[in-house]
Amino acid sequence: MTTALDELLAAVIESGHLDEPVAEDGIVHGRAHLEAAGTDVTVNIDPEIADGDADAEADVEELVSGVERILSITEKRWRAIVDEAASDIEEAVGESEVSERIDLRDDMEAASVVVFADAVLVSFDAPRQFPDSRILVQLDEELEVDGVEVAEDDGVETISFASGDALLDHISRDDA
Repeated sequence: MTTALDELLAAVIESGHLDEPVAEDGIVHGRAHLEAAGTDVTVNIDPEIADGDADAEADVEELVSGVERILSITEKRWRAIVDEAASDIEEAVGESEVSERIDLRDDMEAASVVVFADAVLVSFDAPRQFPDSRILVQLDEELEVDGVEVAEDDGVETISFASGDALLDHISRDDA
């Protein structure tokens, strides 16, 4: 029996948008190049299926379309998103809460993207101004800014590996 997550994974593989996509923990994830930001990001596609709901359906076409929309965003639109998010933060945060005074727009680096059927959540690092936090920017279906939040870092270290072999080498070194 094919599950909604299996269908989503098959559609993502067919689309070719993600490098080495994998389905696990209720999401499909992989890496992709976000051209407008000039960087590679982790992309998570969340069909929002409740655990144990074998009969659940995901809007596979809408989710794959959402991935395509964010990955093909124009540089002009990307800069507008970064500018709006930075402006919102600058208005809300006092100077005492930032680590270093530079233009936040220059400090924001896209780290990951989460695609939902009706929204996209972009996570930015701002290592010089907010070294212990991340900036979360929620975009609506038209990729307009719908919300901005500076969230405390959850303390979980994220490590990226170029391949499964590199991951296995890292794990093997830790066990030794």
